[in-house]
Amino acid sequence: MEQQGDYIFIAAQLGCGHQTPPDYLIAWVQHQLEQNCTEFSCPRLNSQHQVCGAGISYQTVCGLVQLKPKKKQCFEETIASLTALKLCDYKKCPGCQSYVERADLNNLCVHCSICTSKMGRAYQFCWQCQREWRGPYFNAKRCANVGCGHMTISQPEATSSLKLCRPDFKRKKLQSEKDDIYLSLDKSDSRTRLALIINNVEFEHISDRSGAEIDECSMRTLLELLGYTVVTLRDLTSQGMEAALEDFSRRGEHLGSDSCFVVLMSHGTQEGICGVSYSDDQEDQDILPVSSIFRHLNTPGCPALREKPKVILIQACRGGEDGSVLVADSAPMARHRKEHREKDFICMRSCTPDTVSYRDPRKGSVFIQTVVDTLNNHAHEEHIEELLRKVQKTFKDKYPDQMPCKDRTTLLKKFYLFPGL
Repeated sequence: MEQQGDYIFIAAQLGCGHQTPPDYLIAWVQHQLEQNCTEFSCPRLNSQHQVCGAGISYQTVCGLVQLKPKKKQCFEETIASLTALKLCDYKKCPGCQSYVERADLNNLCVHCSICTSKMGRAYQFCWQCQREWRGPYFNAKRCANVGCGHMTISQPEATSSLKLCRPDFKRKKLQSEKDDIYLSLDKSDSRTRLALIINNVEFEHISDRSGAEIDECSMRTLLELLGYTVVTLRDLTSQGMEAALEDFSRRGEHLGSDSCFVVLMSHGTQEGICGVSYSDDQEDQDILPVSSIFRHLNTPGCPALREKPKVILIQACRGGEDGSVLVADSAPMARHRKEHREKDFICMRSCTPDTVSYRDPRKGSVFIQTVVDTLNNHAHEEHIEELLRKVQKTFKDKYPDQMPCKDRTTLLKKFYLFPGL
């Protein structure tokens, strides 16, 4: 057990001395696997406000927490695949998505036996451009596909969906509205923007949130394109969410940032955001109060983000009945000056009090998908409050059964994202 502030956590004791809620450790291991890491580390922060980084073996993780069979199998298969990629020259075949080893390191033409069997003809693909092979069957530099071997190879669709800001637009805005715009750091190695996504998908006692993975992928892609390093954590209890928010608020990277995004997606109630152990029958319900998010990111909780915009997006129900077609998501300061403890926030919740948020198991939630689409198409020319107004207008026109609303918004200036700059 570990007490932090007013909260008592059931904690796993790590070799470095840190304690962490078991579900937070599991989510952190999954995050590291998604970063192609097979050597795991402590997620907590040290006295220098950096991720501890003390090594933890997979065997140690299994000894500290009890992994569900499905999760254990997923972790071990991922570790095996990543290890194989390090030891051998493996890539996914663009035809069947199975891993294929390149036998000849001097030849970019690679044969896939699975696709050959399925198609009834020989199938080769290019190791470099990841398209079906064209041209002579032996080449160490490029195939005959247009763009192979050059910088003109087309990028995935996700990287081209965000409209980029023109440098002259940013320059004119800064000149004409300098005092009314939050500082926007230019894109560089010294700018260290951070974003946090918490996505609760699989629950112990209530229905899972099918389609939530689509929202997570869409939001992560958008934030990465906007220049944020994204920490994605899945399936946390309220204790795990508390620990994740505390660590995120203490990260030293915020000193070199100009803003942050925090996105929470889960079932919800009038009282707050449900953890994965939430149950209607429990006396002590697994719920994170929304006020906890503000407490961790406010002026005393996160001084590194003082006077910097903090964008909070919450996809969760706040009460009400289930929909009939879609699935509802129910369930340190300077001594010589004073600063209000809660300012420079903008928070948008997916629905108004006592109502539901809708989610399509095949397409994701209408709120997250609308936010992503709006920012992709308008962030190059509008500030965040106007962008979120556009989100609300979309719901008025297309989804009259749901209305997102801003909550505890205290922005004092305009926050432009200036994508690409």
